[in-house]
Amino acid sequence: MPSTLTITHLSHDLAAKKSFVSYVWSDDPAKRLGLEVPFGTTLDEVEAEARKALTNLARELDGSVLKFP
Repeated sequence: MPSTLTITHLSHDLAAKKSFVSYVWSDDPAKRLGLEVPFGTTLDEVEAEARKALTNLARELDGSVLKFP
């Protein structure tokens, strides 16, 4: 069964010209994630931009190298 993530926040840092979305897992509220989205993302755009941010993170993690000290 796929996870359900709820977008809980869209915030804008005007000084840094960055925007962020925050997610929380529906089945485990202790699991949270925050990712950057394009600056100025609107509420109408947030779902699509949040999905893109998740997809990009998944691709990055899938191609990452795991190192142990």
